[in-house]
Amino acid sequence: MRTWETIIRATDPVTGELKTFGGPNIQAPSQQLAHEYCQANGMGYCRIGNEIVAEILARPDGSPDWNQRIDYDNNNN
Repeated sequence: MRTWETIIRATDPVTGELKTFGGPNIQAPSQQLAHEYCQANGMGYCRIGNEIVAEILARPDGSPDWNQRIDYDNNNN
């Protein structure tokens, strides 16, 4: 199943600034169906962003650990 990022625009309670936050990842066959899922499940405040094709985990020092790559694109085929 394809995985989609969600984006939330909200006011930071500490600073009062409008900020962008990452929301939950949504699994759906298409971007439109991911949007419909959010609308039907009380997450209408989430905007569907790009498809997530991989995650690169970080080592403790913050550098990328390419050996621990999670490849969503291969899982979808």
